[in-house]
Amino acid sequence: MFADEVVIKIKAGDGGNGIVSWERQKYVAKGGPGGGDGGDGGDVIFRANKDIATLSFYTTNKYLKAESGQAGRSHKKTGKGGEDLVLEVPVGTIVIDIVTKEILADLIEDKAEVPVVVGGEGGFGNAHFTSSVRQAPEISELGEPGEEKEIKLELKLVADVGLVGLPNIGKSTLLSVVTKARPKIADYPFTTIIPNLGVVDRLPDGKVPDNFGFVIADIPGLIKGAALGNGLGDEFLRHIERTRVIVHLIDAVSSSFSKDYLTINEELKSFNPDILLKPSIIAISRADLLSADELQKKIKEFTKEAKIKDKIYTFSGVTRQGLNDLLFKINDLLIKNPRKFETKVEEFKKFTLKDRVSGFDVIKEKNYYIISGPKIDKFAIRTDFDMKAPMYRFRHILKRLGVENELRKQGARDGDKIKVAGKEFEFQED
Repeated sequence: MFADEVVIKIKAGDGGNGIVSWERQKYVAKGGPGGGDGGDGGDVIFRANKDIATLSFYTTNKYLKAESGQAGRSHKKTGKGGEDLVLEVPVGTIVIDIVTKEILADLIEDKAEVPVVVGGEGGFGNAHFTSSVRQAPEISELGEPGEEKEIKLELKLVADVGLVGLPNIGKSTLLSVVTKARPKIADYPFTTIIPNLGVVDRLPDGKVPDNFGFVIADIPGLIKGAALGNGLGDEFLRHIERTRVIVHLIDAVSSSFSKDYLTINEELKSFNPDILLKPSIIAISRADLLSADELQKKIKEFTKEAKIKDKIYTFSGVTRQGLNDLLFKINDLLIKNPRKFETKVEEFKKFTLKDRVSGFDVIKEKNYYIISGPKIDKFAIRTDFDMKAPMYRFRHILKRLGVENELRKQGARDGDKIKVAGKEFEFQED
């Protein structure tokens, strides 16, 4: 099944919890702290794979999660980190954040990969909190949760050449003749219902010219109103956006070359005006169905009506007439218009809790106070509120950052409910 657009949820692995553990060492209080840190959670990474042609895997796999890190171990050993989850997608896949509409990754090169959600950091074990004044800490941290996003995967084929035109005019036949692709061909509209790709690496007679070769895409036939959803065109017009050259096919037996040409151009313009700025070639298909005189007469009328100045190419997929000239012209245009973009993985930064800005806010809401701020949230997430020692540390952090003073200014008293990072505790006066 072909799929070029799908919405899924992805989650990075959670960080493992740090632990409280004691070594059995003589002359050291309680044997000395030996609790190790938790392992980091795995990332979810998208990787482009040229051997994959569809997003169909994700139509039945809607929630995908990386492995979480393991808890810390005794003897100061760090827990095992979670394995990254590598999700392979076709070359040309765009990853979009559903909430922010931001493009998180644009994978247009084979094997390019981008981490889209990042695993949580593991919490510290009590061995981490040893100091000259605190030689037997009973403090450990929880691991941070992994990032989670709802994303849209959108495939835009990365082809050099796009074949466009009305349904049933010979696009699939041309593709089958000049490449090894075998699209469905029949004598009725919309035979092609998915985009087909093929590699042109030689001429129809088997010869391989120097500096010759390109990828060509057969886009399902467009009709009037395609950009608004009529026919099949609205689903596949996006695949034309990345092509470098457009080959506009017109059926030799059409009653009006001009009408067909202008209809398709209007749909391309409605979808994305930039498509019309691409180098293009007009080619008349099925030229063997008319005499040379009839064909030249129709071409002359067409160039006058549509004000076409460029050369019009003619060909037949059955007799191979005119194919060499057409393919050489396509290859020449591609050489003159090299691809101008590439995947820049370094642009997609990995964000973690420690990247966020410090500062805090305190808001009074009915019967409780809400504390928020990057640093506060970070420590709250990593603190087990049910444990006495970690909670004592968290209150000390609030005091050091000035949060307790702000709570008092806003009227907080013993026993008042405080909420932070989805957790709750009671305010205590010193």
